[in-house]
Amino acid sequence: MTQSEEHVREIPEWLGCMQAWYCNQNINEMRGLESLVIEAPANLFAPCIDEDKSLGIGYWLDACVRLHHHLNSVDDRDGAYAFLQFAYSKMQEMGSNISHDIEVKKWCLKRMDALIVTLLEFCQRQQSSYWERESTSLIEAHVSYMTAQNHLNLSQELAAV
Repeated sequence: MTQSEEHVREIPEWLGCMQAWYCNQNINEMRGLESLVIEAPANLFAPCIDEDKSLGIGYWLDACVRLHHHLNSVDDRDGAYAFLQFAYSKMQEMGSNISHDIEVKKWCLKRMDALIVTLLEFCQRQQSSYWERESTSLIEAHVSYMTAQNHLNLSQELAAV
């Protein structure tokens, strides 16, 4: 068994570890949270969302944002940015998967909208032209992706209400 195989967990075990971290959260345990995020079971994001997966994805997404805030507070800009990008990419991957239910896709698109705002705010607080270019690139990519998802357009849903 390779080292990477040793760390593979099934969703119920991983979810239990994640819930335990949240019950006992401690700023000194951020490395543990980081490991849980990175080592999340791949099938957590796969189609056929059940109650454990739904709960797990919520914890995972929140953990990415917590790690972003923590790393930003200790001036690890690259790490802080990476966790937001990681979360955004997983939501994009799920939203693009034709096997996911339409409601899951819409949920992912809503989370992507929230994450892009956080990503842009982060870029705008930085003091270099690199981050200005990154901000522009993020906007262009997000608009392009969301335009391609027009059949799931959230504004159409709101207008119908």
